[in-house]
Amino acid sequence: MSDSTAAVRRRRTFFAVGWAVLLLAVVLPPLVVGPAFVDSGAPIVSGLVAVLGPAVLLDAGTARRKGWRVAGGIVRARTWSGPREVDLTDLATVRAWEGQSRWGGPVTLVSVSDRSGGWVILTVAPKHLHLLTDAVRHHGAGYVTPWAQALLGLKPTRWYVSGARTLGFMVVSIAPFLAGALLAAAAAQR
Repeated sequence: MSDSTAAVRRRRTFFAVGWAVLLLAVVLPPLVVGPAFVDSGAPIVSGLVAVLGPAVLLDAGTARRKGWRVAGGIVRARTWSGPREVDLTDLATVRAWEGQSRWGGPVTLVSVSDRSGGWVILTVAPKHLHLLTDAVRHHGAGYVTPWAQALLGLKPTRWYVSGARTLGFMVVSIAPFLAGALLAAAAAQR
């Protein structure tokens, strides 16, 4: 088994176990406690687990600004879930979004995956964004999201799009909370 195959298998195992633990954390307490779980207001905790759990899992696959390097067209990154490698000359998908860092400044996150199954989310400083832009321009990618095209400077964007994306992100962030709380309430009523 090659290193990249072993890394992909490790990543898939990590995320499969992580998702299973999250599902158990949302469903198991109401199954054990029963209807009193809903009366206590505890589904709010299940909703928070449903929101924060996936965020923690994604953060485990994210390389910090100083945790990744590009050499010979290969991105080598260190993440909480282990080392990652992505071939920039054989990109399958590129996704990007902007967020806020803990220290108040904007941060650009770029998710890149190659055709061999390598995947990583990179925290990219503005001065290093050109590395990924050049890779997409010179080697192409199977799919580049419209938001990634705008953030990488590959395509101009309209002035109102940023606000619409932020609003959409907020709505999408609320959905797991509601789903987790309702799933826990339904499990408690069994």
